[in-house]
Amino acid sequence: MRNFPLLQRLLDITPPPDDLSLMVSVAAVCLVGLATLGFASLNARSKRRSQANALDQMQEAIEAMSDGLGLYDSKDRLIVWNAQYTDIKAGDAESLRSGMKFEDVLQIGLAKGRYAEAIGREEAWIAQRVAARAALSSSMEQQLADGRWLRLQDRRTSAGGVVTVCADITDLKRNAQALSDARDTAEAANRAKSEFLANMSHEIRTPLNGVIGLAQALARTDLSPGQTEMLDLIQSSGHTLQALLSDILDLARVESGRLELADLPFDLTRAVQEAAQLYMTTATEKGLQFFVDIDPEAAVWVQGDEVRLKQVLTNLVSNAVKFTSQGFVSLTVTRSARADGVPLLRFMVEDTGVGFDVAARQRLFTRFEQADGTITRQFGGSGLGLAICRQLAEMMEGDLDCESEPGGGSAFILTVPLRKATPPIAITNIDDTTLHTEERRVRVLMADDHPTNRKVVELILGQTGVDLVQVEDGAQALSAFQAENFDLVLMDMQMPVMDGLSATREIRAYELAFGRPQVPIIMLTANALPDHVSASLAAGASRHLAKPFDAMELLSTVAELISEPKALAA
Repeated sequence: MRNFPLLQRLLDITPPPDDLSLMVSVAAVCLVGLATLGFASLNARSKRRSQANALDQMQEAIEAMSDGLGLYDSKDRLIVWNAQYTDIKAGDAESLRSGMKFEDVLQIGLAKGRYAEAIGREEAWIAQRVAARAALSSSMEQQLADGRWLRLQDRRTSAGGVVTVCADITDLKRNAQALSDARDTAEAANRAKSEFLANMSHEIRTPLNGVIGLAQALARTDLSPGQTEMLDLIQSSGHTLQALLSDILDLARVESGRLELADLPFDLTRAVQEAAQLYMTTATEKGLQFFVDIDPEAAVWVQGDEVRLKQVLTNLVSNAVKFTSQGFVSLTVTRSARADGVPLLRFMVEDTGVGFDVAARQRLFTRFEQADGTITRQFGGSGLGLAICRQLAEMMEGDLDCESEPGGGSAFILTVPLRKATPPIAITNIDDTTLHTEERRVRVLMADDHPTNRKVVELILGQTGVDLVQVEDGAQALSAFQAENFDLVLMDMQMPVMDGLSATREIRAYELAFGRPQVPIIMLTANALPDHVSASLAAGASRHLAKPFDAMELLSTVAELISEPKALAA
């Protein structure tokens, strides 16, 4: 009872009998009060233990953080921090103390050379850092002298203090740099590839122009049936090589996003028929029936890219003829509309050829893939055509799909939204036989450093009575142009001494200086990329024809340009 003296004294009192009940009541009250005090004391100690546990857990959580954390009070004095913060700011545990000002913490880092960016401007650097903390929040990146990168974030508390979090972002920076380097490497490789393709295009087109051009010139002479057959094989092989070269270049342009579509009016019926006619002879020779059916509602002028549409159609027709040994090939054109009302044209190329299964269909539009490896060995081909065709279809906001079964033929369906267009006023071209008159022969100046190219043009134009003057570079072309009068100039782009673009600009400047009318200039070159075409027109060329060119294409272009009225240089 020594712990409860008041209760002891109450028990020692011997009350009168009448007061016994009162004493019992008083004693009971005292017992209840003492119990209450005891419980209150236990609750207080339990609360203090809970608070202590919570603080311990909070300290453990702060220490477990991968980032450095420092808490400063309203007077910018350090209160709480973890080991990561110590490592970043000071490097050793003894350097940081509770109550240190933020400026003092910075001074410790400066003394240990941790901030290379502050060397020589320590006071100004500290002032900038302190000023940045005045905001409600701030964030910055900083590189330490040891090469590590940090992201520093300050957040002001409602009591006026500052919570500073220092995250080590060295790995992020390193990964970002690696990605940047990889991107730069990939872009450099892509540029190198584009340059390589452009150079190879030029180098391949130049001799190919000689092969095709000379074959076309030879075809206009008297040949025996055997010679005609051999010449047809030469021309066919040349055009196949030209198509393959175009496929490779188109693939590169599509990949790089540099392939642009034209938006010009064209006669859809003529475009479809021209695409089909290229392979009608081959189909007939194989004993195949060949049908072209154009719905009257689709036989209109439309707005779009005629060249790319024909490229897709000729590829589909070519494949159909190639993979069909008996039966028929057909090209059908119908017209409908999308849900939004935009006119939709549907081109379907059907055949009764070898066909393919569902598994092969999944690979068919993948680059360098064909339905079966034996197809490449049996029929040839690079496997590029359909992949490029689908990409072109998508660029035209359309779609290319197919249906087939092994041995049951195939159907390729191209759908393209094309708006109706107004046909242009017809222009009657001068026939190639009228490139000269009794009064005066048409005089053409040609500049090309390659003898074969000059010979091809000489053979093509020589049959029309044109007076052709040949030079080997741009400087010679400029001198000849200034010394004589010419009706038209054929200019190669890549030549020694002076290139074709420079020569064209000099000719236009000469015309302007002397008030002479502009003479048509055709850039006749193996540089066939869109950038080359743009550069030709910007230099002042009237047309850009890419090698290898078709003989009739050259003749019609020459006839068109010399028939136009000459404009004064402006």
